[in-house]
Amino acid sequence: MLLVPTFKNAAVDRGRHPPNAPLDAAATFALVRDMPYRRASTRDPEVTIAEWRGTCSGKHILLQALFEELGAPATMILAPHEFTEQNAPWLPPALLEEVRRAPVPDVHNFLRVQPAFEADWMTVDATWPREAGALGLPVSEDLVPGHDMVIAADPIEVHHVPPDADPTEMKQRILDDFSPDQLTRREAFLAELMEWLAGALPSA
Repeated sequence: MLLVPTFKNAAVDRGRHPPNAPLDAAATFALVRDMPYRRASTRDPEVTIAEWRGTCSGKHILLQALFEELGAPATMILAPHEFTEQNAPWLPPALLEEVRRAPVPDVHNFLRVQPAFEADWMTVDATWPREAGALGLPVSEDLVPGHDMVIAADPIEVHHVPPDADPTEMKQRILDDFSPDQLTRREAFLAELMEWLAGALPSA
């Protein structure tokens, strides 16, 4: 099943895209970026489209598939990182207090993409909706071929996901190296982060 027609129809039905306008790489990026930052039932691209929401994992799994259908090669990147007061000063007070107690570890997804023929490969990050910029979050603006976007995390290291590998399984292997306490704190932190953003941003 081709995802691009399904994705475009969902965007049109939600009033997010004009019915007769083409769906190019730039428009596709903007639509995925502006999906609410919330977990869908699964990270399957069709589920992300149907529920119109996702975190960095679901959004970038979907975006990679859409880009590739549009003829833009894309590679998934996994980046272990930590939320700290220094790199996430935009956090609400309760979460800032949590990262002051100790950094909260996580694994971030983003893409490397070649969006146009003969264009340079570039970093693409669709994590935070555009409206989140008003809260201080590092939001990526328009997709301009060859121009790297800001990464919505402060990577400690990066892992390229091979074309034949499952990014969800590879991410889970990295998470399996976290301690039980780290995993518990991460889950609670992300749940509160999603709840905060859901209340602070307009629903898509």
